[in-house]
Amino acid sequence: YRFLLGDSRITTLSVGAANSAELIEPLKVADRDEPLTSEELEVLQRLETHAATTLAGDRCSSCYACLPCPEKINIPEVLRLRNLTVAYEMKEYGQYRYGMFENAGHWFSGMKANKCTQCGDCLPRCPEQLDIPSLLFDAHDRLNGSPRRRLWG
Repeated sequence: YRFLLGDSRITTLSVGAANSAELIEPLKVADRDEPLTSEELEVLQRLETHAATTLAGDRCSSCYACLPCPEKINIPEVLRLRNLTVAYEMKEYGQYRYGMFENAGHWFSGMKANKCTQCGDCLPRCPEQLDIPSLLFDAHDRLNGSPRRRLWG
């Protein structure tokens, strides 16, 4: 939360807590909108370096140039979840969010990655020249689990 609050362009955070206990940490930093400290910036840089090293040539920067996908796959979001799973071992989070594709309406739009037909529309648009279809299938293999829904509504 400090990372987000330290960015002067961000004025509101929507926490989306499932219960009151999940509000404890966000409320601890709610009034701390000063710039990040050098220590906090260093931690973020270490995380960035780790992701770049771990993902190497398979890292999607979520630039959205690959869209639109004719199969309605939210390619940047699928690959963001893959990035988090591979770089930071956030598999449970990735599976939870990935399970919301096709199940959470406009809150989490898009089809699952296995709907990719390998048409190649995305390939010439990707500035990183990623093999997007292969990464989509890898993401699906890593993240597919039981379907999920939003906690309410």
